[in-house]
Amino acid sequence: MDAKIGYVGVDHHHRDPYFTIASGLDLDITAVCEPGRRVDVDNLAAMDDRPDEITTENDNVADLVAGASVYEDPHRLTAEADVDVVWITYRSDETPSIVESAVENGVHVISEKPIARTAGDLEEIAQKANDAGITVSPTMYYRKNPVAMELRDRVNDGFFGDVWTVEGRFNASQLSYRNTDHYLYDQETSRGGALQWIGPHWVDMIPWVLDDPIARVNAEFHDAENADVDAGAVLQFETQDGTLGTYHTGYYLSDRGKDTHLGLYGTDAQALTPLHHDSLQHEPTIPLELTSGDPEWSAAPKRTTEFEFTYDRFPAWGDFVQDYFEAYFEGYETGDVPATVDDAVQLLRVLDAAYESGEQGGWIDVVN
Repeated sequence: MDAKIGYVGVDHHHRDPYFTIASGLDLDITAVCEPGRRVDVDNLAAMDDRPDEITTENDNVADLVAGASVYEDPHRLTAEADVDVVWITYRSDETPSIVESAVENGVHVISEKPIARTAGDLEEIAQKANDAGITVSPTMYYRKNPVAMELRDRVNDGFFGDVWTVEGRFNASQLSYRNTDHYLYDQETSRGGALQWIGPHWVDMIPWVLDDPIARVNAEFHDAENADVDAGAVLQFETQDGTLGTYHTGYYLSDRGKDTHLGLYGTDAQALTPLHHDSLQHEPTIPLELTSGDPEWSAAPKRTTEFEFTYDRFPAWGDFVQDYFEAYFEGYETGDVPATVDDAVQLLRVLDAAYESGEQGGWIDVVN
């Protein structure tokens, strides 16, 4: 891959594994920026004490950006640096304006989800990007998760019949394992906590698997004791086609790792799977259990496929994360990417409705 990258947000805890991905894809990071601070690229060190469970990938970080131009102003970077893509891992309240500068300067974007605090912060910029033919994409990795892809294919093939209901759970380690001084856990900067940060992965993935957008939500939140954001949330939701669902996400675990589950129940079949774990859990495989009433399955109506994930290229979560970035960099020039800026806007609209429901109570329609 022959793309020149301008990286904005080098103080972010996803930086090291993302730098490693860039190196693995032979991408050239030619410019870096931490807004408001001049980065010393020659002495850039690995982040061994980061605010979540992603581990450093043991690369010499300074070598990965050797010779890169340094900017303190991300808007100047998008205007002046010779880059094809700006890769953003920065605070949600300021990221939309950086995206807008990139669009105005003809630079494509891949940005840490959810890109903005609210849908209203991104909608006009999304329209500008689409009008200009500039690709802006959020990091919605689960669209390259092999189990999620299998389920989406089966839904589209009619394997489940009419999908009655779906349940999801994605819990992660407690805030005590994380640096709650980080802007991720500041309401003014990020709007929310668990639902806004770890929650978006499955808030995007579940309707993507169903190929059916969420139409309304009813949400309740747990407030964090040591931060001014939510520590967890439970959502009820209904899709446009009438599938009912629940989603449970939060910083609840007393150990590092993930606690995940996805259940999908249709008129003709059902699926049960954790969908994902990470390398910290040392699980050999990820099962997908399918039960079908199809007469062709009568001799074995319950079948389990064991997915053996690899962690060679992205040790922390699994190589499907690198597959996501590889797909983006293969398709950004044409817009053929796993998730678009419109997908990011739709995700934020669901989050907007969830937080409004948490404040007001009851069901809230998702703006479409």
